[in-house]
Amino acid sequence: MTIKLYMGLGSGNSYKAELMLHLLSVPFEPISINIPRGEHKDPEFLKLTPFGQIPVLVDGDNVFTDSQAILCYLARAYGGDKADQWLPSDPADLAAVMRWVSVAANEIQNGPTMARAEKLLRWDVDYDAAVAKSYRLLKLMDNHLATRYWLATDKPTIAEVACYPYLLLAAEGGVDTTPFENVTAWMRRFEEIPNFFPMPRIPGLPPVPMVPPPQTPS
Repeated sequence: MTIKLYMGLGSGNSYKAELMLHLLSVPFEPISINIPRGEHKDPEFLKLTPFGQIPVLVDGDNVFTDSQAILCYLARAYGGDKADQWLPSDPADLAAVMRWVSVAANEIQNGPTMARAEKLLRWDVDYDAAVAKSYRLLKLMDNHLATRYWLATDKPTIAEVACYPYLLLAAEGGVDTTPFENVTAWMRRFEEIPNFFPMPRIPGLPPVPMVPPPQTPS
C-alpha cells in the first residue's frame, strides 16, 4: 500500500516529511491541502487529524501527524541499514538529535517561522520579537557549527531535516542567514547529500526587506 502524504505548497513542515521520504527513497502519493482555501477544515481531513494541521502521513492503517513525529517514524520504519544514522539508538546520540528536533519545534518555530508567517500570512505575531529570536538562534547555531559538520552526530540525522526548511525560508520573513557562514555552509552540505530533494517554492512572492542582524560590539 502506497504511503499518502497530505501536505501544502510552501509549508516547511510538509517539506520535512516530503524530504525525508525522498532521502529514504520511499514511494508516496502526495495529496495537496490548500490551507488558504480552508481545506484543512474539511470534515474528511479532520477525521485524519482533529488538529487540522499538515502534514499528515498515512501508512496503511497508521496515521501520523506532526512533522517531527513523522520524521521519527520514517527514520525507524524505512531507514533500513541507515536507521541508526537518521535516528540513533545510542542514548547519548539520540538525546543530541532530539535536542535539535526540539530546537526546530521551539526556537525555529518561534523565530524564523513566525517572522515568515507575519510577512506572508499576516499572522498577528510580534514580528520584532520573532526576528530577534531568529538572530539569537542563528548566532548560537553558527557557534555550534564552527567545529563540526552536522548538528548532532558525525552524520546527517533527522535533526538536519527538522531544522533546515525554515532556515531555508528565513529570507521570506526578512531574516538574513547569509552573515552566519557556518550555518550557510551546513545548509549547503546538507543539500549535497544523496537523494536530497529541493523544496518546491511558492512562485511570485513579493520581496521582503531584510532586517540586518544586530551588530556585535567589538
